[in-house]
Amino acid sequence: MIRRFGRPLSLILLAGCSGGQEASGAQGGGGRGGNDGQRVIPVAAAPAERRDVARAVTVVGPVEPIRTIGVNSLMAGTVLQLHAQEGDRVRAGQVLAELDARETRAQLERARAVLANAQAVFERNQQLHANRIITDAEFDQSRAAFDVAKSDAELWGTRFAFSRITAPSAGIVTAKHVEAGSAVSPNQRVFDLADVRALVVRVRLSELDVVHLRAGAKVAVSLDAYPAARLEGEIRRVFPAADAESRLVPVEVMLGASPAGVTVRPGYLARVMFALDRRSAVLAVPAPAVGVGDDGAFVYVVEADSVAPRAVTLGLNAEGWVEIVAGLREGERVVTSGHINLRPGSRVRVTAAGGGA
Repeated sequence: MIRRFGRPLSLILLAGCSGGQEASGAQGGGGRGGNDGQRVIPVAAAPAERRDVARAVTVVGPVEPIRTIGVNSLMAGTVLQLHAQEGDRVRAGQVLAELDARETRAQLERARAVLANAQAVFERNQQLHANRIITDAEFDQSRAAFDVAKSDAELWGTRFAFSRITAPSAGIVTAKHVEAGSAVSPNQRVFDLADVRALVVRVRLSELDVVHLRAGAKVAVSLDAYPAARLEGEIRRVFPAADAESRLVPVEVMLGASPAGVTVRPGYLARVMFALDRRSAVLAVPAPAVGVGDDGAFVYVVEADSVAPRAVTLGLNAEGWVEIVAGLREGERVVTSGHINLRPGSRVRVTAAGGGA
């Protein structure tokens, strides 16, 4: 952060002048003497240099499957058997539960028998009609009976298939809402199935920050469960609208491959760091070098063995560095520590090189 002095620049300079006189008198130099009697103040300094600067924000959100599917019963009935429990990994089409289908099976067998008989009559009448032994009306009647029997068999076959509740896609069972013996109704939720082939973190960012993001950009992700591990994420999508009340925009980040020894599970807390407003090769100084007075931001520039305040125009402030838009040249040294006793023209001795955080 930019250092903010407790007093305006004019007051800082006055205090520095008074302190210098007292120190000079204590040493026997006397009076308001010039630089010959002025004490040398040790300071740390660093050069203004060009570097990449990026503002970053970290947002917390839970790990979630890319989608969660509700598996519903398609018919009314009683649960006869359960073939899956929470945590089971299932494949597409796998039977998760069976309903009592004894009546439906009997109706299906009856429909198939009727169909077989209607088909035999229709095929026999086809030959008789070709030889003009039966009339067109008799042939059409047998054909209609065959079509109706075929439809009935398909109907009861579909109802029997509905008695077997299957997984619509591969995934992990995250919730089971019934037990064996439970009565279910049509469209009642029976299981929740998570598609964990891809895991995402959905977070919300300020509208001021989200304008710097784009789909496909890489981000850094850490997990509270594995604080030392770092995962690579990718912005999958930035939602098109902000929440009307919070003014926050949802952002979805897809997690990449997990490092060795790290198992990521839905529900884990993740911290996603977004690099915002990235700027390359800008002139920057360490944040402690910048002060703020009545006339705006300034730095102390080291000139030979003394310092001079210099007004500067600031840009991006991030990661312990401050962009200097105007007021400094590359390579000029600025004081990063030891400001408290400085005033224009103070004699200094650079004792250490100061840097950003």
